[in-house]
Amino acid sequence: MLVVPHVYAEDIRVREIELARGLGRYFDVYCLRWTDSNHGISGGPLGRRWRQACRAAAAALARTKDCIGKDGLGLIQLPVVQPIILRRLVGDALSLRVSRRCNGKRLEAAIRRLGISHVLVATTIFGLPRLAGVRYFYDFVDWFPEEKASEREMRALRSQMRRLSAETDGVFVVSEPLAEKLRREYGLACTALPNGTDLTELRHVTDSEIESLRARWGSQGKYVIGYIGNHGDYSGVDFAERSFQLVRQQMPDAVLWIVGPAEYWRSRLQGRPGVIWTGQIPPSEIAPYFHAIDLGVLAQGKCAGTDFAFQIKVVEYTACRKFVISTPLETWRRLAWPNVRLVEPNPAEWAEAIVSARDAAWLPEWDTLVDEFDWSRLAELAATIMLGRG
Repeated sequence: MLVVPHVYAEDIRVREIELARGLGRYFDVYCLRWTDSNHGISGGPLGRRWRQACRAAAAALARTKDCIGKDGLGLIQLPVVQPIILRRLVGDALSLRVSRRCNGKRLEAAIRRLGISHVLVATTIFGLPRLAGVRYFYDFVDWFPEEKASEREMRALRSQMRRLSAETDGVFVVSEPLAEKLRREYGLACTALPNGTDLTELRHVTDSEIESLRARWGSQGKYVIGYIGNHGDYSGVDFAERSFQLVRQQMPDAVLWIVGPAEYWRSRLQGRPGVIWTGQIPPSEIAPYFHAIDLGVLAQGKCAGTDFAFQIKVVEYTACRKFVISTPLETWRRLAWPNVRLVEPNPAEWAEAIVSARDAAWLPEWDTLVDEFDWSRLAELAATIMLGRG
C-alpha cells in the first residue's frame, strides 16, 4: 500500500500517517514524504511567499529515494510539483491540472516499481493513474467554509466530486455529518472514518510527568484550563481568552494554557494575564499535557469548515478523563458525550460553564466513550473496506 498524506510532517500528528502505521498490520505500507510549501510557514506576507516558493522549488527538485522512518514506517520521496509554483503565471485551474499530471506520472512510476496494490491519497495535487490491479481510495481530512466560497470554487468542487466518483474505489471522510452531506449533495458514496488517537500512549502517563509539567509552566496549585491543538485563525483562541478573563474574576487561581502552534494568535494576545503559551510541542511529548490540565476547551467558531470536522482533541481530553466546554459543533452535538458541554459562543455563558465544571465528577462508565477511536481500530475498519471484506 502507498499512502499519500494531505501533508507530510513530523512536528504534528497527521491523520494519514497515523493510519499508515496502523495499516501495517494488513499491508506492506509506504508513505510518501515531501516538503509542503505551506506547512509551518509564519511571518509577514513577503517572507511567507519567499519561503513558500523556496519550499515548493525544493519539493519539485527532490530526488527519488526510499528510506525507513524513525518509527519503522517505510517512506518514499518523489519530486512533487505544487500548484503554487505556477499559480501566478497560469492561474489556479491550470496550475492544478499541471501539478496533477506531473505528480500522477511520478506516482505511477512508484506504484509500478514497488508493486503497489492499494493507494490511499488525501490531496488533490496527485492524478490517479489507472493501472490494472490497483485500487484507489481518497480521504477527506476536513471540509472548508463553503459559505465563503465563490461560484468558481464551487464549480471546481463539483468537478472534483465527479472525478472522485469515477477514479476511486472508495472515499473516506472525517465525520458522519460530512459523509451525509457528500452523499446528499453530490451523490458521492463514502464512509465516515473519524480521526483517532493512541489510547495506550495517552493512558500511560505517570503522576511525576504531570507534576513536572505543571512545575515547568509555573502552574502548581492552579486550576488549568487547556486549549490544545494546531491553532489556526479558525480556532477561536481570542474568544477562549475573553471567556477566561471572566473566569478569573470568580476563580483567581485559574490559568489558561494555549498548547501547540499558535503564532497567529500569540502576536495578537501576548501578555494577557493568566495566559500561558507553550508553543509547539513534539508529538512524542504531548500526552502529559492532556493530563496536566483540569478542563479542556474547544472554541472554534461554527461554520461549514468546523461543523463537518472531527476535532480529535475532544477525544484526547476525554481519554484523560477531562470535562470539555465546546462551541455547539455538529459532530459533538450528535455524539452527545456526557463530559462535553456545548455552550453558545458567549463569553459570559462560557465563563459560567467553566466555573460550574470545576466541581463536576467523572463517572467510571465514561472511560469507554473513546475506545472505538483508537488508531488501531480505525485502521482495521479502513483495511476491511479496502480489502473488500466489509
